[in-house]
Parts: sequence; structure tokens; C-alpha cells
Amino acid sequence: MPKLSQRLSNLLSERDSLRRKIFASVALSTMVFAMQVVSRILSTIVLTRMLAPEIFGVFAVVMMFIFILEQFSDIGVRSLVLTKEDDLDDSFLRSCWTAQILRGLLVFVVCGLIAFTLSVMQGAGYFPPASSYADPALPYAVAAIGGISVIVGFASPAKFVYEREMKFRQISIETLITTVLTVTITIGLAFWLRNIWALVLGNLARAVIIVVLSYTLFKGPAMRLNWSLHDFRLIIARGKWIISHSALTAIVTVADRLVLGFAMSASSFGFYYIARQIVDLVELFLNSVHGQMGLQVFTALQKGGDAAGLRSRYYRYRILFDGVAMFGAGALLTFAPALVDIIYDDRYLDVAVTIQILAVGLILIGPGLLREAYSAQRRFKEMTTLSLVRAASIWIGLGVAIFVFDSVTTALFVVALHRIPETLILLIKGRGEGWVSLLSEIRMTPLVAVGAAFGWGLSEMWKYVV
Repeated sequence: MPKLSQRLSNLLSERDSLRRKIFASVALSTMVFAMQVVSRILSTIVLTRMLAPEIFGVFAVVMMFIFILEQFSDIGVRSLVLTKEDDLDDSFLRSCWTAQILRGLLVFVVCGLIAFTLSVMQGAGYFPPASSYADPALPYAVAAIGGISVIVGFASPAKFVYEREMKFRQISIETLITTVLTVTITIGLAFWLRNIWALVLGNLARAVIIVVLSYTLFKGPAMRLNWSLHDFRLIIARGKWIISHSALTAIVTVADRLVLGFAMSASSFGFYYIARQIVDLVELFLNSVHGQMGLQVFTALQKGGDAAGLRSRYYRYRILFDGVAMFGAGALLTFAPALVDIIYDDRYLDVAVTIQILAVGLILIGPGLLREAYSAQRRFKEMTTLSLVRAASIWIGLGVAIFVFDSVTTALFVVALHRIPETLILLIKGRGEGWVSLLSEIRMTPLVAVGAAFGWGLSEMWKYVV
């Protein structure tokens, strides 16, 4: 009996500790998110008045290429550090650092090859003259942006140790400093250059800031090259699954930029890029919370073993995500026109409709968190299958929208709702494992109407003020 009592006491203590860490993470993430919103709005107001819409369209293509390469080469150092069963020794962290550097060099070389290929294709007239791909600055910008991976590769992996131990204070400080300095530098460069190089150099500066802060804010072993075969076998063994998952994620994420970049003019694609930045603010906040501790939370939740207990704790964890996503979707549906009127000049009025369409997709964020349950159990096959379904959904949907219906509006709805097939599979599989309650899935839906009423009220206040 004393042993059973002690076990129960330890379990309750662990749950209380986890709950405190969740609350601390939410509080810090909210503060960081508020600062990021202010910084993004400020930078958007300034940058859209100094840079033409087509510049944002070309920059979206540039970032698409670097994102694809980084995801296709993602060896999952962060995930390895977070999920490694044994204690983390200095040798393993140095091996991770070495792997990061090698990956960064590889990405940089491939960026150069892509830039050369784009230059040749532009000279041969492969791209529509009005598209972002035909801009003469694109190849040079792609070659330069490859430097991000080289620079970030030298960042210390000690930050991931802090995440593993749920020490979020330094992580929040790092995010705040990086955000403020990057925005300040980018605005200064835009004022001076007035072209795409302001955005490219601003992102390179951000990479330098991340590296510097990784050593000044996070205590860890001194980094040096390490070629431990044992460590590299572990990195490769688990990294191959992470790479496949990340590659599929990249295929999903860049589908809209790749297809719409061809289908739209550079200026219209710039409107789409700006609209995505606004809608993604909601997802940015939720990802900042879930990204910090989602994997650790699901690992802890499954220690109890019983499905009913996991389901109850899972939906308690979901309250924040469902609430913010539903309320945000409703608010953007009604407030988008006024928001665009407040932030941008008359050239960007078309952004409002795109924001309203994309906002519908926010309601699907909550169910997608269940993916982390498979990650916590290292069920990489299921994660890969889900990624394949999501990739097929958006690529087939965009292909039909553009090449069959010849409708950019339909394509925007595909971007917003492409998660539906994946969500249905998650709900069906999760229900089969006892993780999902269909009633709990729809309990927060009324917040869409509440958010819409709130957005409408703000719009009416803005009209009155104007």
C-alpha cells in the first residue's frame, strides 16, 4: 500500500508540474505573440509603403525554394534532442552541431544550382512575363538566401536542451530579441534599398542574430566538430523518417506558392503572400505554444496508459487551440476589410477577400494536433501516411482548380480547406484508439460566431472613427 500511495503521489505531482509548465508556456507565448503581432503589423505598414506589391510576390518564391530545401534535408536535430531516451551527453550535441553544418553547406550548394537553372530558364523564355518567376532578380536572390542555412547551421543545439526541459524563459527572450532586431534591420534596409534585397538581407541578418543568441542565452558545451559513428548512426536511423515527413510537409506548404506563383501576376501573388502573413498570425501563435511543448506534452499524457485518461487530458490541452482558432476565424471573416483599410494603402484592397477565404481554414487547426500523439509514440509510418494524404489533397485540389476550372478563387478555397481529408482520417483513427470524442470536437464551434460578432463590432467602430 505505501508503494501504491507513493506512485499515485508521484503521478499527481508530475501532472501538477506539467500543468504549471503548460500555463507558463502559454503565458510566455502570449507575450511573445503580442510582440510579434505588433512587430509584423508595424513592419507591414512601413514595408508596403516603401516596396511595390510585386516585390513581395518575388520574395515569396525565393522563400519557397529555401523552405523546400531545408525541409527535404531536415535531419530533425530538434526532434532527436527532445525525444532521445538517454541523457544528453556533450558528444551527441556536438555530433548534432556537425550534422547541422554539413546540412547547411549542402543547402547552399543546391541553392546555387537552382539559381543557375532559373537564370537559364528565364533566358529561354519559359516563364510568363508577368509572373514572379520571370523577375531578373530572382536567381540572384535565391543564391543569396541559401546563406541562411549555412549561418544557422552554426547555431548551438543547447536551445533544444532547454526545450526538452521545458525552460521557456530564455526561448521567449530569444524570440523577442530576434523579432525586434530583424524588423528594425529590414525596415532600415527597405528605406535605403527600396527593392527585394531589403527582404533578403533582412533574413540573412536574422540568421546571424539566431546564431549569436544561441550561444549567449543558452548554456551548453563548447561546440566543435565531432564525428562519432555511434551518434551519426542514431541521427541517420531516426532522421530518415523525419526527412520523409518534413519533405512531405514541404510539398504541402509550398504547393500554393508554386502553383499560384505561375497562375497569378507578380502583384496579385504579392497580395496573396501578404494575406497569408495576416492569417498565419493566428497559426503562428498556436504553433509557438504547441511547437515548444506539444511533443513533450503528448509523451507525458500517454504515460498513464488508459485511453479515457488520455482523451480527457488531450481535450483539456486543446481548449486554448480550439478557442483561439475558432474565434480568430470568425473575427477575420468580418474584420478583414477594415483591417486592410487600416494597415495598407489603396493598392492592397484586394488582400481583404483573400484573408477572408484563408481564414476559414483556421477551424481545422485543433484536430491536427493529434498528429503529435503518433510522434510521441514514434509511429512514423502513420505520420508519413497522413502527410501523403495532405500532400495529395492540396496538389490535386490546386491542379483541378487552376487547370480544370481556371479559377484562382477556387484555388484559394483549396488552400484553406485542404486539411479536411487528413482531419477525417485523424478523427476516424483516433476514435478507433479511444483518443477522440466527436462531441468534444465540435464543442468550441460557437466561438466562430462570437469571433464574427467581435470582428463586425470592430469594423463598425472603425467606420465611425473614419
